[in-house]
Amino acid sequence: MEIKFVLDFDGVLFNSAFEAYSVANHAVAGRPEFRQDVTYEEFLAFRGVVTDAWQYNRLYSKDHALPPTAISKFAPESDDWAFARDFFEARKTIMADPEWPKIMPAYDFFLLLKPLLLASPERFAILSTRNISSIRETLAFHHADVVTVYGQEDIRKHGSKLAVATAQHWLDRGKYLVVYVDDMNSHLEPFEGEIHLPLHADWGYDRGTPGSLSANQIHTIITSLLTIAERD
Repeated sequence: MEIKFVLDFDGVLFNSAFEAYSVANHAVAGRPEFRQDVTYEEFLAFRGVVTDAWQYNRLYSKDHALPPTAISKFAPESDDWAFARDFFEARKTIMADPEWPKIMPAYDFFLLLKPLLLASPERFAILSTRNISSIRETLAFHHADVVTVYGQEDIRKHGSKLAVATAQHWLDRGKYLVVYVDDMNSHLEPFEGEIHLPLHADWGYDRGTPGSLSANQIHTIITSLLTIAERD
């Protein structure tokens, strides 16, 4: 079997929370139909359920807000898609500054993993709810744009992270040994029983669990499996 390490981006490789908060605030700045007083703590609490940028409309909208618990069952409307377009336009504006990735610091895990990414890029993939271009720009800033990226565009096409994994045949029995690292328990749960090693990162944005692992522990697992793979 081929070993594949699948990595979440936000909350595993990079601390992107403040960047997303900055983009959302830029998108609504001066617009009376949107709240201008969303705090960073409120944004973080909401962000834990976000899988697509349109959902931020339901945090910032003055008249059509929803609690985080209602987001997963809500079908987007035209105003939500308009917000998503505004969000990505705001991100483009911010990304015009070549130094913009500095507001999205790398976690220690990325720094530990970077030599392995560069040495064996074919063993790794990124699977994220973030849009692909911003992921690639961030990796390029850190001289590590070498791995395949599946982003928000792929999740919209296939319907979920698990569906993207299925489309890539990572779930095919006997073909891959898959290690998937995510900081969100809700993103990991669909992979339970479907892949060999779904690993919960104890850093990032979600609550820890008794089975959560540190950056050093997950790095050790990946390094060990890579060593075994190189012997085969």
